[in-house]
Amino acid sequence: MSRTTQKPGIVAAFCLLFAPGVFAQAPPTDPVSFSFDGGVAFRSSADLSDVEGSFSVNRWFASMGVTYAWSPRHSIGLSVGGGSSTYDFDALTGIGAGAPWEEIDETRISLVGRFGIGETGTLFLIPSARYYGENDANTSDGRTYGMFAAAAWRLNENLTIGPGVGVFSKLEDDTRIFPILVIDWKLSERWYLSTSRGLAASQGPGLTLGYQAAEQWSFGLTSRYENLEFRLNETGTTPGGIGKDQSIPVVISAAWEPNKTVKLAMFAGMEFAGKLKLKNAQDELISESKYDPAPLFGATFELNF
Repeated sequence: MSRTTQKPGIVAAFCLLFAPGVFAQAPPTDPVSFSFDGGVAFRSSADLSDVEGSFSVNRWFASMGVTYAWSPRHSIGLSVGGGSSTYDFDALTGIGAGAPWEEIDETRISLVGRFGIGETGTLFLIPSARYYGENDANTSDGRTYGMFAAAAWRLNENLTIGPGVGVFSKLEDDTRIFPILVIDWKLSERWYLSTSRGLAASQGPGLTLGYQAAEQWSFGLTSRYENLEFRLNETGTTPGGIGKDQSIPVVISAAWEPNKTVKLAMFAGMEFAGKLKLKNAQDELISESKYDPAPLFGATFELNF
């Protein structure tokens, strides 16, 4: 039984980081391809550890992409997407005197470049521009820019691996730099370890330990680091401030792929190591609190044609 290595596992963190077919070697039947994907995630109520209160989060994201592959190992694509995260704080929260923020909007545009290097190597370049901000926040104050860059080599028929880095601006005159790993490792006939895509992922791709149960069914255990940073509007408790939500989601997913065009998945798991931060417009910390682990579940879809 063969596994479709071009499409890494589905995970509950949230944008298209790698275009479909990042490890593909076969010549494309059509040089131009299109994709549409998205999903929803629901994070149950979590108690704040350091202050009074609790909160829950509902998220959705969708993106469209087009890719032009002028050879089996060279392609360039464009992805545009958007979504929102709705936070529901209880009235007694000690972060921001009640509800520090409510609905956070996101838009993103990315170029996705894949270029063959030598006989077995592939270079990935993914520059992007993002906006994260509360409803009615100043658009220019919520923009960030950056790039994912990685190189991977096919060491043998079972293993492709290589290092990468993400470099992104922050909302207040700073830069975030973090390592990433590109890997596609067939551990056995059915088991594999791969770089996982995410729906609007904020901190680069995660890792999935997957199991190909049947031709159309696969299961996976996925984890990643999420770091959401967003601009607040002028009418809330902290005008023009900055909110942060950090966590490590760990989820189990089940994916059904009836054909090469459609892929549907459901996931469930927990968010760990959560922390909220609230800063004012001068980037000074006002309040922060860890929050307890909380259940997470949702669904995603992919259409490729």
